[in-house]
Order: sequence, then C-alpha cells, then structure tokens
Amino acid sequence: MAPADPRIVHWTDHALTKAELLNASRADIETAVLESHRRRTRNTGGADWLISAGRLAIAYNHPDGDDELAALIVTLWRRA
Repeated sequence: MAPADPRIVHWTDHALTKAELLNASRADIETAVLESHRRRTRNTGGADWLISAGRLAIAYNHPDGDDELAALIVTLWRRA
C-alpha cells in the first residue's frame, strides 16, 4: 500500500540554512511540498523526490522514516 500524501513537513538543518540563504519563505516551501506532492518526480540525488516551486527546486523524502504523514525537506536551490 502506498503511503498517504504528506500532511506534515520536517526540515534538515541544511535545508533550513539554504532557505535562509535564498531568502525563501519556509511557509511557502512547506505549502509547495504539500500541494505539489502528487506532481513530484523521482530525484537522482540524496533525496527521493523533487518538485519545482517558482524558481526553486525542492528535494525531499516521503515518507520521513516511519512517519508516513511527514515529508522531510533535504535541500533546495534556485533554478536558472
């Protein structure tokens, strides 16, 4: 059975630092992950999934370990 869509967002310390450096709103990023999860693509890097939100790319895991309701934002970056 596939995990439910995420309802909670957790952050790595790295992702929090990147959001601050990019002057990106945590609330906007969390909303993007929760609302765009069904349009995600498989990520080839250290996180499972990838979505785009405006000019940002957000890499995250879902589920976050055993928590099927949580997504873990691993990193983000500004796309060209």
